[in-house]
Amino acid sequence: MHVYERLRLHPDRPQIRQIRRAAELLKQGMFAIVPTETTYSMMVMPEALDAQDRIRQVRRLDESHLWALACSDLSQAAQYVKIDNGAHRMLKRHLPGPFTFILPASASLSKRVFGKRRDVGIRIPDSPICQMLLEELGTPLLTTSMLFPDEELVPADPDHLHERLKHLDCVLMDAGWSGVVPTTVIDLCDEEPHLLREGLGAWPS
Repeated sequence: MHVYERLRLHPDRPQIRQIRRAAELLKQGMFAIVPTETTYSMMVMPEALDAQDRIRQVRRLDESHLWALACSDLSQAAQYVKIDNGAHRMLKRHLPGPFTFILPASASLSKRVFGKRRDVGIRIPDSPICQMLLEELGTPLLTTSMLFPDEELVPADPDHLHERLKHLDCVLMDAGWSGVVPTTVIDLCDEEPHLLREGLGAWPS
C-alpha cells in the first residue's frame, strides 16, 4: 500500500505530535525529507534498505554513493567514528552547525550499508526539527542532499518537493521554504583539516 504524508511543522517550535509521526514512519521503512539549517535533506534509518534504494532511484545514485550520518550529539557520533582530542575540539567548536566532518570509521559502522569504507561524514544539524527527530529515534540517520538529477538547484519550496515526491513512500516534513546553500565539508582524516567543499559554514582560508 502506498503511503505518503506531508507533515507541516513550525521551524522553531516543532509540534511533538508531528515529530513522533515522522519517527514512526521512518521506523516503518520510509524515508523522510527533513529541513535543516542549510537545505532540505533526505534521511533514512540505516536498516531501511528498500527506502535507501528508493532514494538512489530518485537521485539516480549508484551503489557506491557515500552516505553521511546525521547524529544528535558528539557522544552518539563517537559510536561510529574515531574522534581524537584535536578532532573533538574542532567538532565541539563548530557543531551543531552547517558542517559535515569526514572522520575515520569505527569498527561498529555497518558494513552492510557502508561496505569497506574507512571514513564517514558526520553531521549534527542546528535545526530544532532535525534535533527533535534524532532524539525521538535515539539513533543516527543516513543522510544525503535533496537534489533531483534533472534540476541544477537544490529545491527550497516544499510545494515543489510535494509534487515531485507524492507518488513515493516517504514523509515530507514541511517547515516552509529552506535555504539552498549546502554544508561546508571538512576532511579530518589526515593530520591537518582539509576543506573539500565550501558551503554555508564559514571556514578559515
